[in-house]
Amino acid sequence: MKIPIERIQVDEKVRVRKDIGNLEPLQESIAAVGLINPLLIDERDNLVAGYRRLCACRNLGWQEVDVRVIEFGGDELGMLDVEIAENFFRKDFSPQEILETERRRQQIIEKNRKKGWWERFWNWLRRLFGGTAGTDEKRRSA
Repeated sequence: MKIPIERIQVDEKVRVRKDIGNLEPLQESIAAVGLINPLLIDERDNLVAGYRRLCACRNLGWQEVDVRVIEFGGDELGMLDVEIAENFFRKDFSPQEILETERRRQQIIEKNRKKGWWERFWNWLRRLFGGTAGTDEKRRSA
């Protein structure tokens, strides 16, 4: 559900994360694809998890933000455990996974790129003669 961003209360004294780091990449991501994971708040609109996302949305000038509400009933330990779990039990992409994501992005970009008539004709010829040549080679080796 969406709520006005100004309703969200942040108690800086109890936040574990003090250094929010460079928000620019996160802001660019949110501006490009939206807020993928909603902020987590308690029933009194206290922020439980998503401080960096909240700061990024504020910096983008958002008036409303998606939230998920969990009733903690004032359970400070439960709220702390959730904040810790969100930040601690996650895994960054490995270098190989990062390379794979870029390879897949480039494949999709190329597949969706509008091709001119000459390139479409050339690709048609390559498929026409490439497929035949491959078939002939397979027959000769058999």
